[in-house]
Amino acid sequence: MGLLLNGLGRHLGAVFAPLFDEAVLHRVSPGGVADEPVRARIDGAREAAEEPGLPGRLVRAVVLTPGLPPNPDDEITLAGIRHRIVAVETDPAGSHAIIQGRSL
Repeated sequence: MGLLLNGLGRHLGAVFAPLFDEAVLHRVSPGGVADEPVRARIDGAREAAEEPGLPGRLVRAVVLTPGLPPNPDDEITLAGIRHRIVAVETDPAGSHAIIQGRSL
């Protein structure tokens, strides 16, 4: 576990970064919104009609996280489309997060 705590996640993310697309993470804080360039890859999308009351398309993406992982208050622009993050799963190494988002 010591390797994970000593930055292995950052190194893993750097190795895989060329395989991911450019994206922008819009971090929401009490002071406003800060844009942060990240690397991400869309993992899948489905229509949200299966979930009552939640219209639109639900996108699942893997986001490399060199710093803090995104949270459900944040938004992300993937492939030119801005999405509101509705769920976040992080990995123990801290190299990436799996997010689900809805287009705005």
